[in-house]
Amino acid sequence: MKKLKLYYILLKARWGAESPLLFKKLKKYAYSVGGSAIAIVVANSSLSLNLNSSLMNGLGYLITACVGIAGTSHLTRENNQQ
Repeated sequence: MKKLKLYYILLKARWGAESPLLFKKLKKYAYSVGGSAIAIVVANSSLSLNLNSSLMNGLGYLITACVGIAGTSHLTRENNQQ
């Protein structure tokens, strides 16, 4: 239990820390690509565009990858402070 509490304290500290410039740019690109993919999926669902199912599956994986990249970039902090 003590280890889990320490983990959440570290996660909270990393979430509020300053990220390096490279990771800020990477996060920005992940947001824009992921947002565009989400817009296509929402448009397909709401307007019944009947886009190719393999395209929709690929967009789902792209959204997942963008979320992972953006989350990892956000938790990266400068000078590897502890």
